[in-house]
Order: sequence, then C-alpha cells, then structure tokens
Amino acid sequence: MKREMIPSFAELERHKEMVPEINPAAVIAMLSIKDASERIQESILDVLQQDYHLSDGKFCTLVVLHQHGEAGLQPSVLAEKVGVTRATISSSLQRMERDGLVTVKPAETDGRGKVVQLTKQGADFMAEILPPHYLRVTKLMKKLTEAEQKELIGLLKKLSA
Repeated sequence: MKREMIPSFAELERHKEMVPEINPAAVIAMLSIKDASERIQESILDVLQQDYHLSDGKFCTLVVLHQHGEAGLQPSVLAEKVGVTRATISSSLQRMERDGLVTVKPAETDGRGKVVQLTKQGADFMAEILPPHYLRVTKLMKKLTEAEQKELIGLLKKLSA
C-alpha cells in the first residue's frame, strides 16, 4: 500500500456516518503496520528472493533447521515452528531435498518417525546468506533505539495475541 493511500483522520471521520463505531486511529494504525510490513518485505526479504531464489517459507524453514543444528527436527515440529501445515512442509522438504539442502532420515529412536536436517550444502548455503541478511536487518532496525525495539516487540506481541 502506498503511503498516500493511508487515509487521514478527517477522511475516516466522514466514514462514521456509515460505521459509527469506527476508530480512525485504529484504522490508520493497522494500515500503517501493513505499509511498514510491505516496505520491510521489499528491503529485507525480497533480496533473498531476487539474489538466492528463496521464498519466505523456504527461508524460514532453513533458518529453523539451521538453529537446531545436527539434531534436526521432526517434520511436524518443523511445520509448527515455521507456521505451515504438515502438507506444506512435506512438499517444501521434497523440493529442498531434491536441491540438496536438507536430508530426511528415519528417526533413530522411532523407526516410524523422521528427522529433517540441513545437509553440508544447506549449512554452507546458510553460512553464505545469513551474515548479509542479518546485516540488512540490523541496518533497518538501527532506526530504533534498543528500548524502542523492545517496546515494538512487546506491542506486536500484544497486538497478535
């Protein structure tokens, strides 16, 4: 959404004739969050898409696996952590396994279960893309003080609860 498309308080006040309960500040806040999200998407995550052909879901999956190291994760746990369905993670893992980024093996403790791990190629790929990604995020977030960042985290958690 373009910044010009966010209505003013005066414009929203006129909508009270249709919807008397409207809270202009709430509508503008929500539209501002959406606008900020799109701008962050463009400046941070779109780079991963353009430079590395990584979708947001694939990137999140690789980050979660990277955080769990050699232990790996069960596909169902991975799906939960990434915030997708088991069917989605299953098809995503098939593509990543085909690309040599992950391996899906039987679990050592439960022969029926499976464990997903990054391959050496996957770990090397993450070692290549994470440092510049974290630097882009750090540069963006430097616009806020550490206290403001913590306050933002708290506000976003409160909003999404």
